[in-house]
Parts: sequence; structure tokens; C-alpha cells
Amino acid sequence: MQEIGAADLAQLLMVFDGSRLHEQAQRDFGDDDSPPGLYFTYRNTELVWEGHKNRIGVYRRSENETSIFLASPETDDEMEERLNEPERAVHVDHFYLHQHAPDYLGTIAFALCAIAAHRLGFSTISLIAGGGHGYAPAMIGYKYWPKLGFDAPIELGELENAPKLQHCRTVQDVIAADSGWWEEHGTQRWMEFDLRAESPSWQKLLKYLRGKGLI
Repeated sequence: MQEIGAADLAQLLMVFDGSRLHEQAQRDFGDDDSPPGLYFTYRNTELVWEGHKNRIGVYRRSENETSIFLASPETDDEMEERLNEPERAVHVDHFYLHQHAPDYLGTIAFALCAIAAHRLGFSTISLIAGGGHGYAPAMIGYKYWPKLGFDAPIELGELENAPKLQHCRTVQDVIAADSGWWEEHGTQRWMEFDLRAESPSWQKLLKYLRGKGLI
């Protein structure tokens, strides 16, 4: 069985130094469609936006892609068993950074999360990429997370007023064809990062990190 150390767990959950981590089991889907699983919540007065808590969970999928509840472990050994079950995924439920946080802190934190998740055998990282047309204007996840490799299917009829985008099937297809259209007309949705080696998600993330001089 694979051993999961404190450093790997901190990277997987994007936990910053000085944070106090709280573990909680969730048996039903949450208000923001967070799947049943085992969630970890923390505050950090220096790095997390005031009044918010970052919350990241782990869950397991069945063959039909629905979530299976991961019971809260009572011991460290049980925790290790839960995190090593097949078809495990990470869900980023809430992730807020203070406006004075260092530049690219969120990007670096996610990159380390993805690396840890891949090394530990997780299949995907999921989240709701918030904001966009018709949603809270302060939310920018719908255009930020795709830059890091997240993708999602295009919804039926979503491109009916964009003839040149009719061939597109995913958010990444739209961005590749006309990134400006997506920034203006894109909307929030469930998105996923494919953790398989050499996936398009990894290619996109690595390209972004190199472009920002982070690797």
C-alpha cells in the first residue's frame, strides 16, 4: 500500500503553512454540487480571503461516474486506505486567496496539487468554475481554470449564435478557436482536470507555467 506523507497530503489539499485543517465527512451532494466524500477545510488569516475557508475533498467514482461516499476514517491507517482506493478524485469545493497573496500563489498551489494527485494515483480533479455570462461578475473561474488545463463539454445550443464555433465540443475547443468569445460569453460549469500522464490537461498546465516563467 502506498504511504501518504504529510507533505503530499498538504500539497494535495493546497494547504498553506500555519493553517489549521478540519476534516469532515459529507454524505450527500453539497449546495455547489460538491460530491459526497471526505472534505478538509482550513482558514489562513494571511493568505485566504477574509471570511472564507478553503475546502478540498477526496471522493471515489463508480463505473457510471456517480460519486461514492468515502466514510470518515477513524485512524491513520484507515485514512491511507481511503486515499488509495481506485478511481479516486479530488474536488476543489472552495478556494479563495486574499487580494494581498503573492502573485501566482494559486497557480503554484494547484500545480503542486495536480502533481501530488497524479503521483498518488488519482484520476481527476473537479470543481465548479464560477462566473461568466449570467453569473456573479466577481467570479472569474470560468476563464481562469481552463488556462490551467480544466475542460468541460459544451452544452446543447450554447453555440447556436456563433457559427464559426459549431465544430467545438468542449470549452478548450472554443478557447482554441476564439478565446475572446469564451471570455465574453462563457459561463460557469463543472470542469475537470485529467490527471493521466500526457493528457491535454497536463499539456495546457505545463504550457501556462512555462509562459509565466514558473518552471
